[in-house]
Amino acid sequence: MQISGELNKSQLNHLRSEIERMNLPPEKRRKLLYRIMKNGVLAATERNIKRQKTPEGAKFDKRQSKRRAKLLSKITKNIVIKSSSNEGKAYFTGVYKSSSTKTIPVGVVAKTQQEGLSVTQNKNQFDNQTQNTAIGSITERQIRRLRKLGHTHSKNKKPIRSSVKWLKTNLSEAQAGITIRNMLELPEKNNWVVKIPEREFLGISENDFMKSIKRELRNINYGGNRGKK
Repeated sequence: MQISGELNKSQLNHLRSEIERMNLPPEKRRKLLYRIMKNGVLAATERNIKRQKTPEGAKFDKRQSKRRAKLLSKITKNIVIKSSSNEGKAYFTGVYKSSSTKTIPVGVVAKTQQEGLSVTQNKNQFDNQTQNTAIGSITERQIRRLRKLGHTHSKNKKPIRSSVKWLKTNLSEAQAGITIRNMLELPEKNNWVVKIPEREFLGISENDFMKSIKRELRNINYGGNRGKK
């Protein structure tokens, strides 16, 4: 999967001109590209995520949910860097757990966040991808919602208010979703558009890139152990 996070045209041109000017042999070119990726681009990406800003300093769009955790806070642990004498690349490995039964490749998450996404989805697709039908898979958020709405169940032919324990024991995530919708008397949607805003995190600013080239050219020619490979 190709992710749009490469160096921009100005950065690429400057890198090429420096390599030509220094007349670097293949092995030194490989080392330079690796070190720029590791100590420059990857380090800048980690700073972008920590600050929740793009390489050029624009703030990430906030989550639509009430979660306050930082976006993409663990994704750099899944990046592997490889280089040759002609190119340096970053690969995303591993998977994220999207529910108790489903996983998503980290590369898919990275591409979606980096470039944004707008997809028209129908109810069956949404339910198949996100709704767990196993009894007891009801989420904490759904439990709080049902309790607030005054959910009841029958016991000895009499309605009683459902406890947290009862909800956890008797409802699945999918059932809870339908129940909440019915209690709120919300119309059932058959199609809707899912929009995830672009949050460019993979990349490096012009200023940081120029510093990185200068530092790594000095290191490969005069020594230096940081990021050595």
